[in-house]
Amino acid sequence: KKYSRKDTLRILNWEKEIPYLNIGGYKISDDGTNCPIYVNYKKHESISSTTKYDDKFLNNSEFQWMSKSRRNLESNDVIAIRNSLNTGMRMPLFIKKSNDEGNDFYYMGDVTPIDDSFQEKSMPTDQGKEVSVVQLVFKMKQQVEDSIYNYITNDD
Repeated sequence: KKYSRKDTLRILNWEKEIPYLNIGGYKISDDGTNCPIYVNYKKHESISSTTKYDDKFLNNSEFQWMSKSRRNLESNDVIAIRNSLNTGMRMPLFIKKSNDEGNDFYYMGDVTPIDDSFQEKSMPTDQGKEVSVVQLVFKMKQQVEDSIYNYITNDD
């Protein structure tokens, strides 16, 4: 099914409404119980260099993902995501193929980080400088169905 960011936050029982621009690609709830992750799979060339994340399915069971830019392995949100197996924080993954699809995302399932996959990387800014980002691999709790996997990953 497809959901808007507003719908997902309501389903996850967020108490207060948040401006969706403040969420970006992910946001940890105030109580630390969940962290919805939103991915625009096919990124337009016109977007900022620091949002051209190398997010992609490696296969039906693993998803390579990047944190927000200007994060490192010591950033609070990265630590919370890494510790999610110990804290029980739920991380539902929502993906839309591209911005051409509108504002709704497909719910792909819940994910857990693979601990030894966390790597600090860098990416260029529009001005040619480098900023830090953390790349990791999520394990899907349930394998993504072939039909939606093929639709999202297909280059059409």
